[in-house]
Amino acid sequence: MLILFINGSPKRGGNIATMLNAMREEATSRGAEVEWVDVAGLRVEPCRGCMACRTAGECALPHDDAQRTIGLLRRADALVVGAPCYWGNIPGQLKVLFDRMVYAMMGESSRGLPRPLHKGKRAIIVTACTTPWPFNVLFGQSAGAVRALREILRYSGFRMAGTVQRGGTKARPRLTAAELQRCRRLVGRL
Repeated sequence: MLILFINGSPKRGGNIATMLNAMREEATSRGAEVEWVDVAGLRVEPCRGCMACRTAGECALPHDDAQRTIGLLRRADALVVGAPCYWGNIPGQLKVLFDRMVYAMMGESSRGLPRPLHKGKRAIIVTACTTPWPFNVLFGQSAGAVRALREILRYSGFRMAGTVQRGGTKARPRLTAAELQRCRRLVGRL
């Protein structure tokens, strides 16, 4: 099994990276092959909205790290996406990447309806924000990031294997052993 981890956080040693690393260690201990993408280190030109990719099946822009990530996604059996919450949504860099990868995530039927290209694959969403738990969920902060990612993954055909929504990162910047263990357990659902 190949699991693609996409780290949408610009903080290399932050909560998202720590949770994803715990999950990556668990995956490799279970014999899975793992690929890792740090979105902050990618060079991805923003989508121009030309819609040429819908008919051509490839982006009209020059090749960059979006196409490399597409290759990894196509080969992957499962996906784990981690993103901090920025204003109740995902970070801009991650959104730009998904915008550029849309043609590799979903196609269109002859009537223009979305057609999932990753049907049957499983996904996990990991997010964190400074709003304390449970208000991060109740006020739609980390829940907003989860909602955005879930929408992208649902239209792409991914089935959700689980989510992690960590709140209160400003007051409690360090993850507990129990939180990391919960992340590790989720890998078993992939």
